[in-house]
Amino acid sequence: MSHVYISHSSDDLDALLEIHESLRMAAIPDWYAPNDKDDRAAADQAIDDAFAMIVLVSASSVRSKTVRADVTRAKARNLRLIPFQIDKARLNGFFKHEVQPHLRLSSTMPDGTRQLVAEVQAAYKRKCPVLAVMNLKGGVGKTTISSQVFGAWQSALGGRVLLVDLDPQYNLTQAFFDMEYADASAAADRSVISLFERSRLHARDVVSPGERWLSLSTEPFAAVPRAELVHDLMGEDSPGGRLDLISGQFEISKYAFASDAAALDKVKSQFLRMIDHYRSDYDLIVFDTNPNATFLTRCALEAADRVLAPMHPDIYSLRGVRLLNHVIEEQVEAGKRPALSVLFNAVGRSEQSTFEADARNGAYDAKAGFALSKALLKSALPRSGHLVVKAPKEGEPPWKQLLIHSGRGGGLKAIRESLKTIGMELKALVEA
Repeated sequence: MSHVYISHSSDDLDALLEIHESLRMAAIPDWYAPNDKDDRAAADQAIDDAFAMIVLVSASSVRSKTVRADVTRAKARNLRLIPFQIDKARLNGFFKHEVQPHLRLSSTMPDGTRQLVAEVQAAYKRKCPVLAVMNLKGGVGKTTISSQVFGAWQSALGGRVLLVDLDPQYNLTQAFFDMEYADASAAADRSVISLFERSRLHARDVVSPGERWLSLSTEPFAAVPRAELVHDLMGEDSPGGRLDLISGQFEISKYAFASDAAALDKVKSQFLRMIDHYRSDYDLIVFDTNPNATFLTRCALEAADRVLAPMHPDIYSLRGVRLLNHVIEEQVEAGKRPALSVLFNAVGRSEQSTFEADARNGAYDAKAGFALSKALLKSALPRSGHLVVKAPKEGEPPWKQLLIHSGRGGGLKAIRESLKTIGMELKALVEA
């Protein structure tokens, strides 16, 4: 699990605990030693596992050998420093050279702690971007993209990838597991509904939210350990790495029928908080979504840093992308809107179609309602029978469903290269 490391002196405990509580409320994990004389080996390991370091700048911390060792370790690991001044400390030469160039925030600023949390949160989200695969037209290959492109991403580029099935039809889940397994997971609440409402994963005496269609639980709940919720798609005999799935279920369609706006808003807030929490366990989170503008769509859009819209090279898919862009602009406030990228799927292998060529040249920008030509990925996914989603064979491990790991011949090499190329292009975009 990744976290923000808080470097402090033993005299900074009041400020430390205030910041810790603010980070906890924002679902950002942190690590700090109980005092500035704690085990150095444990502190070094915590720094190595961190995505950023908060340095509390005080008269005491400036003199602290432990804080100096923390900052030196962070610099050696190229870790981002986020200093926060808590008193009128007079900086020594080391602090002037290593910390002051990054120092922009202090407790004397209006909303200083809030600004600190916002900066840490931005670094946290860059550490693990969230990407929603979405088009408000069905049949354009969302489940194929969610499974095959990001399976190839994990294989070729490494990292820890989490797939989240947000479609009530849960086709992504059924691409890896048979329906009996998927339904058993839903019955135990080891499924996506546990991101929205307090469930039997959180307390044994709770009625499953999947059984309560006429009411919504707005009671807060803590995230359960990753292993209790996710399904590991890469077993012991797999090529390795971490590719996990939070399985879907039909029961999340209940939110489309709920009429209590205040309760829905709290359920959405719980979902966003859970996604932010699980960012600490992963390097990428991917949503497979339903093709309708619903409550689930809004949840996905507000959680996502980028939307990837698959489309076929035809006017019908273009309408779905146009509507999607309209929903993003109208339903998500300006500061939280995810970037939109578009991927041509099921294109001809031999040559570009007239539609694709025209779209890349800007001919459909006006009809799309935005600069489609600039949003299009340079790479595209060819039409292939290999990419048709198939039910898993009995007894076959989930990872065998990924083309990057399974089968030979029949044009598979070219398909695999396309999948990896798309993955690399997307990785460059989310890391920019």
